Amino acid sequence: MATDPMVAELTELRTKLKIAERTIGEQAELLAKYVGKEPTLRDEMAYLSRCLDAVYGLCREVDADGNTADGKFTPAAVIQAASGEREDNPNDRRRRLYLDGHGQAWVETSEGLVTQIGMSLWDGEPIGDVRQRTGEIHEIGRTW
Repeated sequence: MATDPMVAELTELRTKLKIAERTIGEQAELLAKYVGKEPTLRDEMAYLSRCLDAVYGLCREVDADGNTADGKFTPAAVIQAASGEREDNPNDRRRRLYLDGHGQAWVETSEGLVTQIGMSLWDGEPIGDVRQRTGEIHEIGRTW
């Protein structure tokens, strides 16, 4: 008779364990649907920044030309710029600004090379090396 309460307790604990395992499995499946598949807030902000830059760039081009008849400033061109489908202007000579995985700011010295803010602009290291060392590096804007 003394073992009956222990058996009942073990049976109850096994039942609770099975429920917990099932719940964990369901939560893992739910996480797998989203983790690594949804853009981060930083990704979304970078996308919106590129779109806005493209729209402003289109407006500056039209303003500089003073001519909208050449087809630059059409509803289709604005939609393309706003959706981020417009190519970067190859004449854009602004330096790209970056943040690395440790929150350190970097500035582009030449194509593919960056240096930490506050260091000599003549020095630089490949973006890939910074990414490997810090875990990531992403563009946050551009400056002259």
